[in-house]
Amino acid sequence: MPKGMPQVVIKFQIIPDYTLSNMPKTEKFIGKNANIERIATRIENYLTENKFEVAFSRDVSGESHTYLIQARKSGLIRTVSGSRRSTDITISGQPNNFEIKVGTGEWGKNLVTSAPLFVIPLVGIATTVTKLYTAKKFEDNLWSFVKDQVKYLENTHTKDQTNLKEYPCEYVEGYSEWKSPIRDCKLFLEYNSGNSCIILKTSIEQGLKIPATKIESAKIIMKRSKENTDDRMIQITFRDDHDKKRSPIFNFDDDIIRGVLAGIDELVSETKLQQMTLAIKH
Repeated sequence: MPKGMPQVVIKFQIIPDYTLSNMPKTEKFIGKNANIERIATRIENYLTENKFEVAFSRDVSGESHTYLIQARKSGLIRTVSGSRRSTDITISGQPNNFEIKVGTGEWGKNLVTSAPLFVIPLVGIATTVTKLYTAKKFEDNLWSFVKDQVKYLENTHTKDQTNLKEYPCEYVEGYSEWKSPIRDCKLFLEYNSGNSCIILKTSIEQGLKIPATKIESAKIIMKRSKENTDDRMIQITFRDDHDKKRSPIFNFDDDIIRGVLAGIDELVSETKLQQMTLAIKH
């Protein structure tokens, strides 16, 4: 470059593609016996983790229930793509016969249910479930997540207020009360209105119960195993009865680890949202 010539630096910022195709996509699910409200909750959590502003509406007045979730990006991306455009996810039907539709709409417009739209506060916990979906298009990511959650939530519809979801756990370590890792455990996510918790059951009576209100974070970590391979594990950080921070590590099969993490996030988010609702009422 000749002397005296100013140096020009041009910077480009690549805006991720969070848009959907113009044609809405619909998929029907038969015989799943799934709790569709929990599917909706997990989708809300997924979108908020991806830093979307999320609004939610539901109509459960009849036999067929309808849930509408609207999402839009904030900040620079929203400015570029237009602040009124939203991603709309509609779930409608019954536990054994429902459909999920993903398309685009206008933020704040509820054309699906008669109920008002509510903007969802960020009440979840820090998770890394979104990082496991690395397809190039946001639409592919979203549908991968939706189908996974329908699979994980099969046979979760129940008329009882309490609902248990069981996951086999290969071993647990990092809990100071135990001298060695505990193997061949079962982890239960107990959904109970106002009193949800995580329960770990073992064969040697060294169980563990973690109230959802005490959980601060849940994340997937990579840990070197004895076989010198990298294992994906879930680390749950919570406060015990003495307000001491604990961070045990749970090892699950790779086929179910995403479902476990999404379930923990759902459990905590629902509990915190219930607490906020009660606080507002009082």
